[in-house]
Amino acid sequence: PPPWPRAAHHRARTMASSAVMTPVVLLPGSGCTPTRECNFYAWFGDAIEKTGRYSCTMKNMPDPHVCREKVWMPFIANELGGSNPECVVVGHSSGAVAALRLAERQKLKGIIIVAGDDSDLGDANERASGYFDRPFDWAAIRGNCQFIAAVGGSLDDLVDIDIQRRVACECLGLAAGRTGAEWLELSDRDHFFTPPFNELVDLLERNVSALSSSDPKPC
Repeated sequence: PPPWPRAAHHRARTMASSAVMTPVVLLPGSGCTPTRECNFYAWFGDAIEKTGRYSCTMKNMPDPHVCREKVWMPFIANELGGSNPECVVVGHSSGAVAALRLAERQKLKGIIIVAGDDSDLGDANERASGYFDRPFDWAAIRGNCQFIAAVGGSLDDLVDIDIQRRVACECLGLAAGRTGAEWLELSDRDHFFTPPFNELVDLLERNVSALSSSDPKPC
């Protein structure tokens, strides 16, 4: 038989595969610039893209040291694809706070909070970001996400693990081992400065896979 049907079939399969890829947006912490050279970010982006199931977008952020909400929110929506309701937003440290504020505003497939908090921790630079000048709308965040997950390190000396547990378990309603609303605490990790971060890849995979095996529902 002529070769073109096979080529057309291959193209169709490639297009179908691309169509089901989940877009992931990574939001870095304060002072993390260039983004790909910091912490676990490039390693994580490369790791999930190698699976063939995700595309990962990260860019150098404007206002990278203060991370002002009024600067970051439009950039996340317009330059990173964060306005896509089918994307998963992974935020680390200050980026985790940005992910929470984004989820207050719009529908998302999910968010993963890495070393997150809900206060300025007494730091003037964090206070200047504008994220903490009003209470968080936890109900809106939960209602806008098909899944929410959070991961914290027990040895974190920047954001106390007690704060991370409270945000995850009391504010967001997460629990250990509960796929779709999952809290993961790692006893041997700190603020997640270095790769590898296989636990984060597994956390993403678990929670996204669970959506495809059941009807999406708010967490």
